[in-house]
Amino acid sequence: MTGRAEWAAALVRPEVRDLSLYSLHQVEARYKLDQNEAPWDLPRSLKREALARLADRPWSEYPDFHADRLRRLIGDLHDWPMEGVLVGNGSGELLTTVLEGVVRPGQEVLICDPSFSPYRTFVGRAAGVPRHLPPAPKLGLQMNELQAEVDRDPRRPVLLCTPNNPTGAAADPEAVERLTRSLDAALLLDNAYGEFCRHDYRPLARANPNVILFRTLSKAWSLGGIRLGYLLAAPELVSQLIKVKLAYNVGHAAAAIGEVALEHADRFPRRVAVVRARREQWAAMLREFGFEVFDSEANFLLARHSRCTEIRDGLAAAGVLVRDVSRYPGLANCMRIGIGAGPALRATRRALDGMLPSTSGGRA
Repeated sequence: MTGRAEWAAALVRPEVRDLSLYSLHQVEARYKLDQNEAPWDLPRSLKREALARLADRPWSEYPDFHADRLRRLIGDLHDWPMEGVLVGNGSGELLTTVLEGVVRPGQEVLICDPSFSPYRTFVGRAAGVPRHLPPAPKLGLQMNELQAEVDRDPRRPVLLCTPNNPTGAAADPEAVERLTRSLDAALLLDNAYGEFCRHDYRPLARANPNVILFRTLSKAWSLGGIRLGYLLAAPELVSQLIKVKLAYNVGHAAAAIGEVALEHADRFPRRVAVVRARREQWAAMLREFGFEVFDSEANFLLARHSRCTEIRDGLAAAGVLVRDVSRYPGLANCMRIGIGAGPALRATRRALDGMLPSTSGGRA
């Protein structure tokens, strides 16, 4: 480092200096399957309704302090008391906020590898120390190993992504319940892909005051560009966590769009059902081309192939972006592929047919 860079780095906490920058180079492509986004935009009728609502709000005034209308709508959706709901600028903001509220300086936070890579940054911002459990042989969530760690020291918070990103594996709710009973700390369940999963973890958060369930409107609700997330927890716990949440953290635009989407919640389950059905079609197609495809409860698939890098580049040249995750622990030669709509599936098949042999003879 130069003298100026060394001077600047010295102003920053050591645990922040040790963090890696999480970033993603944006590339234009016709089929963007690298960020687990919804394959469809919000319906235009809902966009018009949201824009009209936004236009009626006084932009010169600050938004609601805690986005209480959104909190009420989310509470109604889940039959949850509004006092047990917090809303944020994406669920990542809320994960960071909660970690800052429940992690003591220097305290370990248990995380199952491989998982969402920004967790290390989130924990570091809270002055905690991530304790990564090594990957399981078949890339399922390491619930037995996690239970053993909790039994050894139950005072450490647990950050568990289920369904897990980037593997798609989901934890058995009974195993999570056993973990919860042994834990004398907070259990943060990142359930961003919950709508696509057969397991429902809300009863765990309802019954256990140390469980905090994080959800997002980015995936199933087609609002990735709006940045809206929320958490469900015991009202008694939320009354403490709200003290460290930033005020006015949801602006008028995000609030208006989120409100309209939630008021039309009946429009989205069919979309989720289509993605879940497409997931099986994508898995079958990838297996035809020799991929090892891991079981997924999310809106993406983890797939392994010995020619991973070549395939990624070939797909990109054909206008299909996928995420190379081969540098994650235990994920050599792996890529993560979002579940795209029919045109994306057909384009991917055509591109793979030009690179790999297919057991189906390359039928579209």
